[in-house]
Amino acid sequence: MTFLENLRKDKMKAMKDKDRDKVNVITLLMSSISLAEKEEKKTLTDEEAIVFVQKELKQAKDTLESTPKNREDIIKETNRRIEIIESYMPEQMSEDELEKEIKNLANDKNLELGIKSKGILIKETLEKFKGKTDGKTINKIIDKILK
Repeated sequence: MTFLENLRKDKMKAMKDKDRDKVNVITLLMSSISLAEKEEKKTLTDEEAIVFVQKELKQAKDTLESTPKNREDIIKETNRRIEIIESYMPEQMSEDELEKEIKNLANDKNLELGIKSKGILIKETLEKFKGKTDGKTINKIIDKILK
């Protein structure tokens, strides 16, 4: 079953359960993926579809960060959206695993751990672990390694 088919099935279940939040989030994810498929004139693989889930997750987290603390209703709603979106993400790598993998990648590519190699490390890590981590976390880990 493809990722999009799985979303459709979950949307039907959420509709039967009358879970409006989940229906709305799934509809948003499905429309992002469907639009990308139409633009690229091909069916996206599950890994390509996960990229759109990551984008929605990032937007939801950005919304949460920019929401004033006294708007508890928006914070609660956004946390619910994040929870639903995260349920469709593959298991994320821990920071320790990621740090180890980045060091291995630097050794494999014979890169000197310095500022000059930071961009290459970020690019390579994002490609290798697409969907399992995000750029913000990778940047944080690489900065930690380079200190």
